[in-house]
Amino acid sequence: MANQNVQINITALDKTKKGFSSVTGGLKRVAGSVLNMKTAIVGAIGAGGFGALIKSSINAGDELAKTADKLGVTTQALAGLRHAAELTGVSTGTMDMAMQRFTRRAAEAAKGTGEAKGALQELGLDAESLVRLPLDEQMSQVADAMAGVDSQADKVRLSMKLFDSEGVALVNTLGGGAAALEKMTQEAEHLGLTLSRTDTAQMEAANDAITRLQGVFAGLTNQ
Repeated sequence: MANQNVQINITALDKTKKGFSSVTGGLKRVAGSVLNMKTAIVGAIGAGGFGALIKSSINAGDELAKTADKLGVTTQALAGLRHAAELTGVSTGTMDMAMQRFTRRAAEAAKGTGEAKGALQELGLDAESLVRLPLDEQMSQVADAMAGVDSQADKVRLSMKLFDSEGVALVNTLGGGAAALEKMTQEAEHLGLTLSRTDTAQMEAANDAITRLQGVFAGLTNQ
């Protein structure tokens, strides 16, 4: 019976070595990352304190990259827009959804259809020219146009046409025009809130490595 127990323990140890070898190889390839093996393991096992802070930061960078790719905007620009939204009482989720809906509606307007067509015309914006610009520049043009609207009711009405139900929330974000929006997005860069696509790619890789490491622990538990 003793020999049998020893054999089981050795087998489990061998599996552990194989699992950690695979995962640590992936983690070491995250060049330039602020992580090392110790912090990655802390994040993987869900420890509190600094480890949890690192894992939260990695998750945020990973999510920023994926959302920016989906919207066709740079990570720096999206981070800046998110910061501007938060300063004006709009959540990150609301801003992301508003950008997603605006991107679709502006594309429809450029084809001569959709709810945003009339709103863009009323604001004096050419939909075909607008959609050729990066998303942050589109927002600057919309912000300038919205700043010229006198009636608050009209601002709400036009925002709803451009951004759907999230439009009301963005009235204050865009209300100061392009200059105010640019100031808030620049502040995000000064605060270190913006991340390059290279930075976020490393965070994505680190998050994937941590997910695999968690898989190793789960597999060991199952064994």
